[in-house]
Amino acid sequence: MLFGSRVYKKISLFFLAIISFLTPKLEAVGLFQPSHNARYGGMGGVNLAIGGSPMDIGTNPANLSLKNRKELEFGISLPYIRTVYKDKFSDPDPNLSYENSESYNVLAPLPYFAIRIPISEKWTYGGGIYIPGGGNGEVSGLTRITPNGQSLNDWSGMKLPSPIGDSRRIQESYSSTFYLVKSTHALSYKIGGLSIALGVEGIYSRQIAFQKFHDITGNIEVPGQGFDYKSKNAYALGGIFGTTYQITDTLKIAYSYQTSAKIPLDGSMQVGSYPSRTGVSATFAVPERHGLGFSYGTDTFKIGVDALYYNYASYTSTYKQTLAAPVFPTAFGQTNVIPQNLSYHDSWALGIGGEWIVNDWTYRLGARHNSGVLRSEGTNALQAGIMVQDLVSGGFGYSTGKWKFDFTLLYYLPVRVYNGGSADWNFNHAVFSKDDIRVNEFKHSLRSDIPAILLGASYSFD
Repeated sequence: MLFGSRVYKKISLFFLAIISFLTPKLEAVGLFQPSHNARYGGMGGVNLAIGGSPMDIGTNPANLSLKNRKELEFGISLPYIRTVYKDKFSDPDPNLSYENSESYNVLAPLPYFAIRIPISEKWTYGGGIYIPGGGNGEVSGLTRITPNGQSLNDWSGMKLPSPIGDSRRIQESYSSTFYLVKSTHALSYKIGGLSIALGVEGIYSRQIAFQKFHDITGNIEVPGQGFDYKSKNAYALGGIFGTTYQITDTLKIAYSYQTSAKIPLDGSMQVGSYPSRTGVSATFAVPERHGLGFSYGTDTFKIGVDALYYNYASYTSTYKQTLAAPVFPTAFGQTNVIPQNLSYHDSWALGIGGEWIVNDWTYRLGARHNSGVLRSEGTNALQAGIMVQDLVSGGFGYSTGKWKFDFTLLYYLPVRVYNGGSADWNFNHAVFSKDDIRVNEFKHSLRSDIPAILLGASYSFD
């Protein structure tokens, strides 16, 4: 036990250093990945009733008791988010009409580390650090009309020469980053064919966002416009419960519940030319998750089915930032409240996957369908990760001595979401004053697909 705790402490500190290096540029697939390691990724994320990996701490910690050996597990997921954003503003005046189409690709490193330590014949401890997800997006050089519909010079107070200064066209750039890091510690108890477990999740999060404007050529940044928001380092607690029951020698059933968590994203914002940064109060709620799994397994073949439900609508349908002073500009005047209608919908997922062991090699296949979390009324240019729905995966593992190595190829199939006028994103770009509202003239769409590589390794020790 002393050796295990020392190893865990040293590797945890090293892994925290890696996460600290990665997080400033972290982008992720969404608030939840289908799995947190390469083994389960090869089975389409199916794991609830199969289990057997230390990373069960993040999905169903009851499965920690399936093996009675100490084991370290670590690896990284490398999703490559490919996105195409398009929008169009239609107006009889050709000087106001515009179209945008921008592609952006993001490589999102998501590392993980976990350890399993049997304490007795009935009790097993599991702990680890991993990144379950987050979100990032950045678009730049998008053609826009000035927020109040005036010429660039009249709106900004600049004195640029004609035709640039007299034009109502400008360029907009927008970026938003949000991520989660979890440290989970769980205890599993086994009695007969029943295993139950409880875990505590320590959550670290941060959000960064900015908006900038340039003249239509993109060469001159407009001073005193846009915003720059940075949250403080945010911490929260969550919990996870799991249970697995061995019905027969080959059949198992499992249930897992992950609590919601409220993340305090208080921070500060520089708004336009306001002389100082303004305090911001905000809370983002991560939804709860229910999971039900079934599996059939022998020593050389396992197959499982997972059904999951995410209660997004009760927690993340809106996101509101409250400023300490009413300095944020809108078409109807300045305000201290910035509401964002995310309009996330409750989501369910159904996955099937399995693995086949032949000597030292293991072969895996899987697929998963997710109902859409993001609907048209919540879309904007930066929501690519959360909108993916269906995936297929395949992979293999190789065992040698006390080591196991896993490799997975996973593909989130393409999906496109359209919007014709009901989103906040539309209002922000088509409402110029209380008397000049043109939301039906602005339309946009977002398309995304994600190929991913997952690499993992584990080491068993006494």
